[in-house]
Amino acid sequence: MRPGTDVSDQEADVVGELGSRIRVEREGRVLRIVLVRPERGNAIDPEFIDELRAAVPQLDGSVGCIAIVAEGETFCVGGDVRLFAEAPELRASVHAWATEFHQAELALMASAVPIVVGVQGWAAGGGLSLALLGDVLVLGRSARVRAAYTAIGLTPDGGMSWTLPRAVGASRARDLILTNRAVSAAEAEAMGLASRVVDDHELRATVDSLAAELADGATGALGAARDLVHGGLSRGFAEQLKEEAKSIAAQAASAQGREGVRAFIERRAPRYHS
Repeated sequence: MRPGTDVSDQEADVVGELGSRIRVEREGRVLRIVLVRPERGNAIDPEFIDELRAAVPQLDGSVGCIAIVAEGETFCVGGDVRLFAEAPELRASVHAWATEFHQAELALMASAVPIVVGVQGWAAGGGLSLALLGDVLVLGRSARVRAAYTAIGLTPDGGMSWTLPRAVGASRARDLILTNRAVSAAEAEAMGLASRVVDDHELRATVDSLAAELADGATGALGAARDLVHGGLSRGFAEQLKEEAKSIAAQAASAQGREGVRAFIERRAPRYHS
């Protein structure tokens, strides 16, 4: 069995159209975005971007978690570099592709539900940028990551210049982007780039289990907690305390918050979703 596949693929419902780059599946409250062009390393091209953007309308109120995984030996090698050599009016073309990729990422992040990403093989360039959207980023033990852009004379896109410093610190992010060195799964976990590392054959099952657990949890609180963490990176301590007070009050008054408190007092598992 390939690292990027699992029997759970056969149990999920495919929603929307089956694309040539991305397949969207629905399993319970989990929306799974699957990269499905392993013969090209799941490279990012205009069709990939269009299909990623098309996945966003599937994020209705019944989705509790997004999982992003890939088929084949590699998660995503980044942009399809051949396009850079072939495109007319290269500056305008690359700007358009980057802008559309960013719109898709912004739409995913605006969903206010947790994102779990599973990476096998390589996550490089735009593939690493996509992986860094994960609130929980799980790497297979043999996985490797690389910024990749400067190796071909380019600068990062996909938000890497924002997400990577926040994951590993500005000094280390500069090192990874400027030197373009490959990072093993173990080092990625040690520096805070990855949330956890699992054996390759356990990757998909781990992602599916985490996504299902988060999807069945108090999704309002999970989304609000994620917003607090992101926002806290640009707020002072006093301002962050005010935001925390507002957020915990809002969640305490919510249906999920009341259910969580009742379940704790009654010594039972909470039922957040009927």
